[in-house]
Amino acid sequence: MNKKFLNLLIFTSIANIGFAQQVSSDSIFTKEGLILADVKEVTPEVVKFSYPAETVMNSIYRNTIEKIVFKSGRVQIFKESLALGEINSAFDFEKVSITHVESEIKGLYKLDEVFSKAVGTTTLSNITAVKERAFRKLKIQAALLGGNVVFMIDQNTVGNQYGGYYQSGKATETILTGIVYSNSIPKTEDVMALLNKQKTFKVFSSYYAGNNSTDVEGSSFIPDTFTAENFYTENGFVYINGQTEGNKNTVFKVVSFKNNQMILYWKDKKNAYNLTLELE
Repeated sequence: MNKKFLNLLIFTSIANIGFAQQVSSDSIFTKEGLILADVKEVTPEVVKFSYPAETVMNSIYRNTIEKIVFKSGRVQIFKESLALGEINSAFDFEKVSITHVESEIKGLYKLDEVFSKAVGTTTLSNITAVKERAFRKLKIQAALLGGNVVFMIDQNTVGNQYGGYYQSGKATETILTGIVYSNSIPKTEDVMALLNKQKTFKVFSSYYAGNNSTDVEGSSFIPDTFTAENFYTENGFVYINGQTEGNKNTVFKVVSFKNNQMILYWKDKKNAYNLTLELE
Protein backbone atom coordinates (compact mmCIF):
# COMPACT_ATOMS: atom_id res chain seq x y z
CA MET A 1 0.00 0.00 0.00
CA ASN A 2 1.25 3.45 -0.90
CA LYS A 3 2.86 5.06 2.17
CA LYS A 4 1.25 8.45 1.56
CA PHE A 5 -2.18 6.84 1.22
CA LEU A 6 -1.61 4.86 4.44
CA ASN A 7 -0.67 8.01 6.34
CA LEU A 8 -3.77 9.77 5.00
CA LEU A 9 -5.95 6.85 6.06
CA ILE A 10 -4.51 6.87 9.58
CA PHE A 11 -4.94 10.65 9.85
CA THR A 12 -8.56 10.46 8.66
CA SER A 13 -9.33 7.67 11.13
CA ILE A 14 -7.88 9.65 14.02
CA ALA A 15 -9.81 12.75 12.97
CA ASN A 16 -13.05 10.77 12.77
CA ILE A 17 -12.44 9.27 16.21
CA GLY A 18 -11.75 12.76 17.61
CA PHE A 19 -14.90 14.14 16.00
CA ALA A 20 -16.97 11.28 17.38
CA GLN A 21 -15.60 11.96 20.85
CA GLN A 22 -16.39 15.67 20.55
CA VAL A 23 -20.03 15.10 19.67
CA SER A 24 -20.74 12.24 22.06
CA SER A 25 -22.61 14.64 24.37
CA ASP A 26 -24.84 17.65 24.08
CA SER A 27 -23.27 20.96 25.17
CA ILE A 28 -25.27 23.26 27.45
CA PHE A 29 -23.77 26.76 27.62
CA THR A 30 -24.65 28.73 30.76
CA LYS A 31 -23.35 31.90 32.42
CA GLU A 32 -21.55 29.63 34.88
CA GLY A 33 -19.81 27.55 32.23
CA LEU A 34 -20.24 24.54 29.95
CA ILE A 35 -22.21 21.43 30.90
CA LEU A 36 -21.61 18.27 28.87
CA ALA A 37 -24.76 16.20 29.12
CA ASP A 38 -27.44 14.17 27.37
CA VAL A 39 -30.45 16.45 27.00
CA LYS A 40 -33.67 14.52 27.60
CA GLU A 41 -36.38 17.18 27.39
CA VAL A 42 -36.79 20.92 26.83
CA THR A 43 -39.90 22.28 28.58
CA PRO A 44 -41.28 25.85 28.74
CA GLU A 45 -39.47 26.35 32.08
CA VAL A 46 -36.56 23.90 32.35
CA VAL A 47 -34.17 21.69 30.42
CA LYS A 48 -33.95 18.13 31.73
CA PHE A 49 -30.69 16.24 31.25
CA SER A 50 -28.43 13.52 32.61
CA TYR A 51 -24.67 13.53 32.80
CA PRO A 52 -22.77 11.17 30.46
CA ALA A 53 -22.79 7.54 31.65
CA GLU A 54 -25.42 8.42 34.30
CA THR A 55 -29.18 7.87 34.48
CA VAL A 56 -30.09 10.38 37.20
CA MET A 57 -32.28 13.15 35.78
CA ASN A 58 -31.25 16.76 36.44
CA SER A 59 -32.88 20.02 35.43
CA ILE A 60 -31.80 23.60 34.85
CA TYR A 61 -33.99 26.65 34.28
CA ARG A 62 -34.13 28.03 30.76
CA ASN A 63 -33.28 31.59 31.78
CA THR A 64 -29.82 30.46 32.94
CA ILE A 65 -29.00 28.86 29.57
CA GLU A 66 -27.52 30.78 26.65
CA LYS A 67 -27.63 27.96 24.10
CA ILE A 68 -27.47 24.21 23.59
CA VAL A 69 -25.35 22.62 20.89
CA PHE A 70 -26.79 19.15 20.37
CA LYS A 71 -24.63 16.24 19.33
CA SER A 72 -26.50 16.26 16.01
CA GLY A 73 -25.06 19.71 15.33
CA ARG A 74 -28.33 21.59 15.86
CA VAL A 75 -28.07 24.75 17.96
CA GLN A 76 -30.90 26.07 20.12
CA ILE A 77 -30.66 29.65 21.39
CA PHE A 78 -32.47 30.62 24.61
CA LYS A 79 -33.77 34.17 24.34
CA GLU A 80 -34.71 34.20 28.05
CA SER A 81 -31.04 34.35 29.08
CA LEU A 82 -29.87 36.57 26.24
CA ALA A 83 -32.58 39.12 27.09
CA LEU A 84 -30.91 39.81 30.45
CA GLY A 85 -28.41 42.66 30.26
CA GLU A 86 -24.83 42.27 31.48
CA ILE A 87 -24.02 44.56 34.40
CA ASN A 88 -20.35 45.53 34.46
CA SER A 89 -20.73 48.63 36.64
CA ALA A 90 -23.39 50.71 38.33
CA PHE A 91 -23.57 52.85 35.19
CA ASP A 92 -25.23 49.91 33.39
CA PHE A 93 -28.42 50.43 35.42
CA GLU A 94 -30.48 51.07 32.27
CA LYS A 95 -29.88 47.39 31.37
CA VAL A 96 -31.69 46.20 34.50
CA SER A 97 -35.00 44.50 33.68
CA ILE A 98 -38.22 44.88 35.67
CA THR A 99 -40.56 41.90 35.91
CA HIS A 100 -43.84 41.07 37.62
CA VAL A 101 -43.78 37.45 36.45
CA GLU A 102 -42.41 35.01 39.02
CA SER A 103 -41.50 32.35 36.43
CA GLU A 104 -38.98 34.77 34.89
CA ILE A 105 -36.79 34.74 38.03
CA LYS A 106 -36.71 30.97 38.56
CA GLY A 107 -33.15 29.71 38.56
CA LEU A 108 -31.68 33.19 39.10
CA TYR A 109 -29.62 34.23 42.12
CA LYS A 110 -31.39 36.30 44.76
CA LEU A 111 -29.28 39.27 45.85
CA ASP A 112 -31.24 41.64 48.09
CA GLU A 113 -34.40 43.68 48.52
CA VAL A 114 -34.52 47.25 47.18
CA PHE A 115 -36.86 50.20 47.76
CA SER A 116 -37.42 53.53 46.04
CA LYS A 117 -39.73 56.49 46.35
CA ALA A 118 -40.34 59.45 44.06
CA VAL A 119 -42.53 62.44 44.85
CA GLY A 120 -43.70 65.23 42.56
CA THR A 121 -42.69 68.80 43.32
CA THR A 122 -46.19 70.25 42.94
CA THR A 123 -49.77 69.08 42.51
CA LEU A 124 -49.29 69.67 38.79
CA SER A 125 -46.43 67.16 38.52
CA ASN A 126 -46.60 64.61 35.71
CA ILE A 127 -47.60 61.26 37.23
CA THR A 128 -45.80 59.21 34.55
CA ALA A 129 -42.56 61.17 34.97
CA VAL A 130 -42.60 60.66 38.74
CA LYS A 131 -43.24 56.94 38.27
CA GLU A 132 -40.32 56.67 35.81
CA ARG A 133 -38.06 58.43 38.31
CA ALA A 134 -38.95 55.84 40.97
CA PHE A 135 -38.10 52.97 38.60
CA ARG A 136 -34.81 54.66 37.66
CA LYS A 137 -33.84 54.80 41.34
CA LEU A 138 -34.76 51.13 41.73
CA LYS A 139 -32.58 50.11 38.77
CA ILE A 140 -29.62 52.04 40.15
CA GLN A 141 -29.89 50.22 43.48
CA ALA A 142 -30.02 46.91 41.60
CA ALA A 143 -26.98 47.70 39.45
CA LEU A 144 -24.93 48.64 42.52
CA LEU A 145 -25.69 45.13 43.82
CA GLY A 146 -24.59 43.61 40.50
CA GLY A 147 -28.14 42.53 39.64
CA ASN A 148 -29.81 42.65 36.24
CA VAL A 149 -33.43 41.82 37.17
CA VAL A 150 -35.84 43.31 39.73
CA PHE A 151 -38.91 41.27 40.65
CA MET A 152 -41.58 43.69 41.81
CA ILE A 153 -43.32 42.77 45.06
CA ASP A 154 -45.11 46.06 45.72
CA GLN A 155 -45.95 49.09 43.60
CA ASN A 156 -48.10 51.97 44.76
CA THR A 157 -48.80 55.20 42.89
CA VAL A 158 -50.99 57.98 44.29
CA GLY A 159 -52.07 60.75 41.94
CA ASN A 160 -52.02 64.47 42.60
CA GLN A 161 -54.45 65.51 45.30
CA TYR A 162 -55.64 69.06 44.82
CA GLY A 163 -56.21 71.15 47.90
CA GLY A 164 -59.21 73.18 48.92
CA TYR A 165 -60.11 75.92 51.30
CA TYR A 166 -59.62 73.73 54.37
CA GLN A 167 -57.12 71.19 53.02
CA SER A 168 -53.72 71.55 51.37
CA GLY A 169 -52.88 69.66 48.20
CA LYS A 170 -50.49 66.75 47.89
CA ALA A 171 -48.22 65.93 44.94
CA THR A 172 -48.22 62.54 43.26
CA GLU A 173 -45.86 59.86 44.59
CA THR A 174 -44.74 56.36 43.63
CA ILE A 175 -43.34 53.83 46.10
CA LEU A 176 -41.67 50.66 44.80
CA THR A 177 -40.32 47.56 46.52
CA GLY A 178 -38.59 44.74 44.70
CA ILE A 179 -36.12 41.89 44.99
CA VAL A 180 -32.92 41.99 42.94
CA TYR A 181 -31.79 38.89 41.04
CA SER A 182 -28.95 38.04 38.69
CA ASN A 183 -28.27 35.20 36.27
CA SER A 184 -24.57 35.31 37.15
CA ILE A 185 -22.69 35.88 40.41
CA PRO A 186 -18.97 35.75 41.29
CA LYS A 187 -17.68 32.22 41.69
CA THR A 188 -16.82 31.74 45.34
CA GLU A 189 -13.83 29.50 44.64
CA ASP A 190 -12.30 32.03 42.23
CA VAL A 191 -12.61 34.94 44.66
CA MET A 192 -11.24 32.90 47.56
CA ALA A 193 -8.31 31.68 45.47
CA LEU A 194 -7.40 35.30 44.70
CA LEU A 195 -7.75 36.45 48.30
CA ASN A 196 -5.54 33.61 49.47
CA LYS A 197 -2.76 35.02 47.27
CA GLN A 198 -3.34 38.76 47.32
CA LYS A 199 -4.30 41.12 50.13
CA THR A 200 -3.63 44.60 48.76
CA PHE A 201 -5.38 45.97 45.68
CA LYS A 202 -5.20 49.18 43.69
CA VAL A 203 -8.49 51.09 43.68
CA PHE A 204 -9.77 51.86 40.18
CA SER A 205 -12.97 53.78 40.99
CA SER A 206 -15.49 54.60 43.70
CA TYR A 207 -19.19 55.28 43.08
CA TYR A 208 -22.35 55.69 45.13
CA ALA A 209 -26.04 56.51 44.94
CA GLY A 210 -28.19 57.91 47.71
CA ASN A 211 -31.58 56.59 48.68
CA ASN A 212 -33.15 59.38 46.59
CA SER A 213 -30.52 59.54 43.83
CA THR A 214 -31.60 59.42 40.20
CA ASP A 215 -27.98 59.10 39.02
CA VAL A 216 -24.80 57.27 39.95
CA GLU A 217 -22.23 59.66 41.36
CA GLY A 218 -18.45 59.44 41.59
CA SER A 219 -16.86 59.89 44.98
CA SER A 220 -14.89 63.10 45.40
CA PHE A 221 -12.08 61.11 47.06
CA ILE A 222 -10.72 57.86 45.66
CA PRO A 223 -8.27 55.97 47.90
CA ASP A 224 -5.12 54.52 46.38
CA THR A 225 -5.41 51.00 47.79
CA PHE A 226 -7.71 48.54 49.52
CA THR A 227 -6.38 46.02 52.04
CA ALA A 228 -8.21 42.74 52.67
CA GLU A 229 -7.66 41.40 56.19
CA ASN A 230 -9.79 38.25 56.01
CA PHE A 231 -12.85 36.92 54.24
CA TYR A 232 -15.79 34.57 54.71
CA THR A 233 -18.68 33.12 52.71
CA GLU A 234 -22.39 33.47 53.40
CA ASN A 235 -25.28 32.24 51.24
CA GLY A 236 -22.97 31.69 48.29
CA PHE A 237 -21.33 35.13 48.41
CA VAL A 238 -17.89 36.26 49.57
CA TYR A 239 -17.58 39.01 52.17
CA ILE A 240 -14.29 40.75 52.90
CA ASN A 241 -13.20 42.35 56.12
CA GLY A 242 -10.92 45.11 54.91
CA GLN A 243 -9.84 48.71 55.14
CA THR A 244 -9.33 51.62 52.81
CA GLU A 245 -8.41 55.21 53.47
CA GLY A 246 -11.27 57.56 54.32
CA ASN A 247 -13.82 54.77 54.82
CA LYS A 248 -15.19 53.73 58.19
CA ASN A 249 -16.91 50.65 56.75
CA THR A 250 -14.97 47.40 57.23
CA VAL A 251 -17.27 44.72 55.72
CA PHE A 252 -17.62 44.52 51.94
CA LYS A 253 -19.62 42.17 49.70
CA VAL A 254 -18.07 40.99 46.42
CA VAL A 255 -20.74 41.63 43.76
CA SER A 256 -18.65 41.33 40.59
CA PHE A 257 -15.48 39.45 39.65
CA LYS A 258 -14.69 39.84 35.93
CA ASN A 259 -12.88 41.93 33.33
CA ASN A 260 -9.78 41.98 35.57
CA GLN A 261 -11.75 43.85 38.22
CA MET A 262 -13.47 43.06 41.49
CA ILE A 263 -16.37 45.26 42.62
CA LEU A 264 -17.24 45.56 46.31
CA TYR A 265 -20.56 46.72 47.75
CA TRP A 266 -21.63 48.18 51.05
CA LYS A 267 -24.42 50.38 52.34
CA ASP A 268 -25.07 52.84 55.13
CA LYS A 269 -28.21 54.73 56.16
CA LYS A 270 -27.91 57.26 53.33
CA ASN A 271 -26.07 55.66 50.41
CA ALA A 272 -25.12 52.44 48.63
CA TYR A 273 -21.54 52.20 47.37
CA ASN A 274 -19.30 50.40 44.88
CA LEU A 275 -15.54 50.21 45.11
CA THR A 276 -13.81 48.81 42.02
CA LEU A 277 -10.44 47.09 42.54
CA GLU A 278 -7.91 46.24 39.85
CA LEU A 279 -6.76 42.62 39.68
CA GLU A 280 -3.20 41.66 38.77
